[in-house]
Amino acid sequence: MHVLPKDTLIFRSKLLQTVREILVRNDFMEVDTPTLKPIVGMEPYLDPFEVMSPSGKEKGYLITSPEYSLKQMLATGLSRIFELAHTYRSGEVGSSYHTKEFLMLELYAEGMDDVVLRHFIEKFLRELIFSVGIPKHQNQISKPGWIRHFSVKEVFHIHLGHGFEKENLIKTITKLKLTATPNEELENWQYEDLFFLVFLNCIEPKLGDGIVFLYDYPPQCAALARIDSGVAKRFEIYWDGLELANAFYELNDPEEQRKRFKEEQMLRAKLGKDVFPIDEDFVTALGNGFPNCSGISIGMDRLALKLTGKKSLSDVSPYWMEM
Repeated sequence: MHVLPKDTLIFRSKLLQTVREILVRNDFMEVDTPTLKPIVGMEPYLDPFEVMSPSGKEKGYLITSPEYSLKQMLATGLSRIFELAHTYRSGEVGSSYHTKEFLMLELYAEGMDDVVLRHFIEKFLRELIFSVGIPKHQNQISKPGWIRHFSVKEVFHIHLGHGFEKENLIKTITKLKLTATPNEELENWQYEDLFFLVFLNCIEPKLGDGIVFLYDYPPQCAALARIDSGVAKRFEIYWDGLELANAFYELNDPEEQRKRFKEEQMLRAKLGKDVFPIDEDFVTALGNGFPNCSGISIGMDRLALKLTGKKSLSDVSPYWMEM
C-alpha cells in the first residue's frame, strides 16, 4: 500500500471537506452510485478492469466514470447532484499524471448550459484555491489573465494559423511530421485521431501557465455533448497545461445517443477492443424525464497535485502503485 505522509493525508481531507461545503452551499446534493457494474461506458479509448468471482460465474466491470448512473438519478427528478467517486481505467501507466484508480468529482446541474456551468466552475475553483491552495496560487488567482477562456477554434488560430478542419489537420501533421504514416493514408484516419494528434502536439503544450478553459469542440468530438451551431457544446480545463476536467452540455436525445453508441461500438471493434452492449437503462433514462443540464468531471488527484505544487501523483495520491 502506498501510504502518504501525515500532512498530505490531512490536506486531502480538508480538500474533500471544502469541496462538499462549497457544493452543498450551492444546493448540490451528494449521492453515491455503484463502482461495479455489468455494463460500462462505450468510450473507444478507455478500457475498464474486468472483475470476476473465483467460480467464474459472476462477472462485472469497475467503472471508468459514474456518468451513466448519475444521469439516471437526474432523470428521477433531482436537480443538482454530485459524487466523489472512485474510478478505474486500465492502461493508465508510464506517467506522473496517471493512476489506475483515481478519485473523480462529478456533478450535474439542471437548467445550466455549458456557458453557465463554465462560469460556475470558475467561481468554484477560485473559492477552493483560496480555501486550501498554497499561498503562491492564492496570490496568482487574483491577477488578471491567470484564468482564461478560449474556444478551441481560437487556440488553433493563435498557435497554428488555421481552424480544425480535416484538411488543415492533415497539412499540419504532414508539415510537422507528427506521424510516419503516408499523407494519402491520413485521409482514412478517424477525425478524432487527426484532431488529437495535432492538439496534443501543437496546442496543449502551448496553453501556458494558469488555468485555461477550452470550449466549443469540433462536432466529431462531441462524445455525450450536444451539437449546436456547428460545434460540440463541451469544455475542458487545464492548469499549467495539465488536463483537469471535462464537461458537457448533456445530450438528451435517446435516438441520437443510440446512434453515437453504435458508432462507438464499431470503432471499438475496428480498434480490436472488447465491444460492450448498449446500456439500455441509460438510453431509456434520456427519454424519460432527463432534464436540460450540464455536467462535469474533475480529477481530484490532479487537482490536489496542482493545489500543493507537487510534481507527481505519487506525492498526493493514495492510489498510486507501481505495476
